[in-house]
Amino acid sequence: KKEFTPPVHAKSDEVKARLKGVLEGSFLFQGLGGKDFESVIDAMKEQVLEPSTMIIKEGDDGEELYVIEEGVLDCYKKIKPDQDPIVVKTVNPGDVFGELALLYNCPRAASVSSRDKCVCWSLDRETFTHIVKDAAMKKRTKHEGFLEKVSLLETMDAYERSKVAEALRSEVRKAGELVVKQGEAG
Repeated sequence: KKEFTPPVHAKSDEVKARLKGVLEGSFLFQGLGGKDFESVIDAMKEQVLEPSTMIIKEGDDGEELYVIEEGVLDCYKKIKPDQDPIVVKTVNPGDVFGELALLYNCPRAASVSSRDKCVCWSLDRETFTHIVKDAAMKKRTKHEGFLEKVSLLETMDAYERSKVAEALRSEVRKAGELVVKQGEAG
């Protein structure tokens, strides 16, 4: 694997804190550890969109994904060749869009246009692949290894274990904090 150095786009501590708050709410970035999380924040580039700006065009190659900090965008898809595109989804602050082209290396599945003035943060394909995808794969492998050791799950095959591993979410608890209480509904 070739050496990768993610880009760094200067940001104030205030902007980094805001961006951290937005990314922490996104499923796509939940697998990142401290240093990787910081690298992703440093690599993100701010994009301010005026109303009615098309940021993604259906069918184009995708080189970036976007995280919304402020504003609302509509996702349009051409359902029938002889008709205008229709809104298939609306994305709001905290949402990620444009990730499918990066995850699956395919053309853009829909067009995306700003409904009002928006602040989005873009992350380039190379940084996404090297940091976000790799971190997700490492975490999944770690979870699968853990699940293999759980006797209750011995009868599961590798595919079933991988699906459970994808669904696992980490929680950090303080020493002595109650996790489960006997008799309570689960």
